[in-house]
Amino acid sequence: MQTITSPNKHEGRVAAIRAIVVHTMETGESSNVAENVAHYFAKRSTKASAHLCVDNNSVVRCVSDSDTAWAAPGCNSDGLQIELAGRAGQNEAQWADTYSRDLLELAARQVAAWCKKHNIPARRLTRAQLRAGQRGIVGHADVSAVYKRSDHWDPGPKFPWDDFIRKVRHYLDGGSPTRPPKPTTNKPTDWPDFPGRHLTYRPGQPLMSGADVTAWQNRLKAMKYTITVDGRYGPMSAATTKVFQRAESLDPDGIVGSRTWRAAG
Repeated sequence: MQTITSPNKHEGRVAAIRAIVVHTMETGESSNVAENVAHYFAKRSTKASAHLCVDNNSVVRCVSDSDTAWAAPGCNSDGLQIELAGRAGQNEAQWADTYSRDLLELAARQVAAWCKKHNIPARRLTRAQLRAGQRGIVGHADVSAVYKRSDHWDPGPKFPWDDFIRKVRHYLDGGSPTRPPKPTTNKPTDWPDFPGRHLTYRPGQPLMSGADVTAWQNRLKAMKYTITVDGRYGPMSAATTKVFQRAESLDPDGIVGSRTWRAAG
């Protein structure tokens, strides 16, 4: 586990830890998104944080368990916050793809470790139980509904809670990994090095086209972004690139340069 420390926190605790709060990062799926979001939390101007960020192959520590992260108003003082790569709008199939299965395995292991360390039952609380101050695991949406201090609805209505809690209990009982650890790499085997040409859309000028444009469009599509793969870098490709750049804490200029290219790997 690596550490990218966030300054956005309260030192210490004013209440004993009693809940684990599950969040989604609202980002695309890539193998370095945990690091990118952790770097985002490391900016003082962000004014938000979590204890852990998790993607399909890495866990990043942002705030110590003994300090209070800024993630779920109403359940910050007594909560542990874990951010998962993905979006609240994912459907059941998207939560069951290879990326998400690897992500949920890593997250379940971390949550099980928290349950053991802080004596938290490996169960999902109902909103009534959360309101009553009981101990367990909840989503940010539950915190929003109970304390009415935010409107976040992550990790979403299709998050696989039953399967996730089973995984947590499996690890809490000393079970071995049910999926082999994914090698830590920021580059999929089918993702080429930056080809050297910046992809740019300029209104009124001929559209850029070629194999690098097609590769970029295919990569965005693989990360669940809505895009047409036509090999031409037009206004829709540039707009989708900006969405990706914002999710990766990059300058949203719509230009696919080396940093943007590498962030997709």
